[in-house]
Amino acid sequence: MGRRRRLALILGWGAAAFVQRAEMRIAGLPARVDAELAAHGQPFVHLSQLPPALVEATVAVEDRSFWSNPGISLEGIARSALVDVASQSFAEGGSTITQQLIRDQLLGYQKTLTRKLTEMAYAVLATRRFPKRTILTLYLNEVNYGSGAFGIAAAAQTYFAVPAADLSLAQCTLLAGLPQDPAGLDPFRHPRAARRRQQAVLQAMVAVGDLSASQAAAAAAAALCLLPVG
Repeated sequence: MGRRRRLALILGWGAAAFVQRAEMRIAGLPARVDAELAAHGQPFVHLSQLPPALVEATVAVEDRSFWSNPGISLEGIARSALVDVASQSFAEGGSTITQQLIRDQLLGYQKTLTRKLTEMAYAVLATRRFPKRTILTLYLNEVNYGSGAFGIAAAAQTYFAVPAADLSLAQCTLLAGLPQDPAGLDPFRHPRAARRRQQAVLQAMVAVGDLSASQAAAAAAAALCLLPVG
């Protein structure tokens, strides 16, 4: 057997082993999210139980190509690469909703090229395994909204003391912006920053056609009914 053929076989076995292990871990995602929610006494909220505005706002601001992309966004990757080159550092940007779910639940936040490439591969495999609605549901049930609120049910109660199903458009758009920087955008501690981020979410929804300019303006002016601090 020639050297090239042996190398090809080794690489093939390695790739097959990687995919097999990745698929096993990805298959356990629903159980992991369920277990985390149960440990914190939070319910699992299905997409059908959420206001459409929350779903639309999340996709518009986090991953506009979510419903059609294969788990990764070539545009996002290219944009992130340009930022990395300009800053001569390795940034975290360019991640799709699927990649964020994989990072949160399976891979962690180590900023290395190997971890990023692994995250991308896992995201593609996850998209092949689960419907998009399942991926988005898992993400919304596990993502960090700040103030110790992990998952949309906890976020709705923490900030507004309402079930997630009862969130208003203004509340939905505020919450959808928080995962970008849960600590820095915490509406209890940084209300102005949170409101600015809400404006960015509303603008994103207008850009993709989910809201008219007048609807966005009304939502930006609407009372949030945020709970008192402390």
